[in-house]
Amino acid sequence: MKIYPDENLLKHPVNSAIVYSWAAVGGNWKNSAVVGLALLALSLLQILPFVGFLFGVVQSLILYSMGYWAADRLKRYGDADSFRNGMRDESERSIVFEFLAPASGFYVGFVLFSIVMGLITLAIFWLSGGFETVVQVMHPLGVDTPPEQIEALYAQLYASSSPAILFILITSLFFGYVWPLVYGYALQQRSFTDALNAVFMIFSTAFWKASFTAAYFKLVSVWMLVLLAAAILMGFTLVTFLLFPLFILILIWTVYFTSIVSAAAYNISDDI
Repeated sequence: MKIYPDENLLKHPVNSAIVYSWAAVGGNWKNSAVVGLALLALSLLQILPFVGFLFGVVQSLILYSMGYWAADRLKRYGDADSFRNGMRDESERSIVFEFLAPASGFYVGFVLFSIVMGLITLAIFWLSGGFETVVQVMHPLGVDTPPEQIEALYAQLYASSSPAILFILITSLFFGYVWPLVYGYALQQRSFTDALNAVFMIFSTAFWKASFTAAYFKLVSVWMLVLLAAAILMGFTLVTFLLFPLFILILIWTVYFTSIVSAAAYNISDDI
C-alpha cells in the first residue's frame, strides 16, 4: 500500500522521519514555541493535588493530536521541502485541535487496553497464589521469627509473582514491537470510535503477521534506538529546572518522529 506520496519514506523511512520531524518543529518556530509553552504549563499544573491528573489527560490528548496532525500533513505534501514550506501556513490551533476527536478516541482506547492487560496480569497473579503470599508477608511475623521462615516467605512471593512478571515482560516486548504498526493504522482514522477500535488491532493476527518482515524489523529496531537516545537526553534535561524547556522540545520532536515512523510502518505493510 502507498498512502504517502514521498518515495523516500518507503526507501529510507527512519532518515525521512528524522527529516520530517525537524521540519515539523523548525518549519514554524512560533507554533512550536506556543505548543511547547502549553505543554510546559500542563506539566507544571500536574503537581496540583486532586486535579493534577486532569491536566495530565489534557496533555496526553494534545500529544496524540500532534501525532495525528503530523501524519496528516505528511500525506498532504509530496516531499520534505514542500512539507517544510507548508509549515509556514500552519497554525498552532490546527496542531492542537484539528484532530482532537481521533486523538481522544485513541487515548481512551489505550486506557481501556491498559486496563484489560492489568486485569489479566492480576488474574495470573491471583491464580498463582500471589495475593495469599502478599498477605502472609504483610502479616507481622514477630521478632523471634526464624530467618529461614522469612526467606521462605519471600522465596514463595517471588515464585508466585513470577508468572505475572513473565507475562508483563513478554507482552510488553511483543506489543511494543507491533505498536508502531497499530499506531500507523490508527493515524488513518478520523473519528473517535474508529480510532478507539484501532487500538485493539494490536490483538489482530493480521497485524502480527505483517510485522514479521525484515523491513519492519529494521524500522522498529532503529526507531527504538532513536527513542532510547532521546530518552537519555530528556533524562539529562531533568537535572535542573532551567533545562525543562529543552525537555519539552525533545518531547515534541519525539512525538512527531514516532508518528511519522508509525505512518511509514503502516505504509510499507502490504498484508493488512
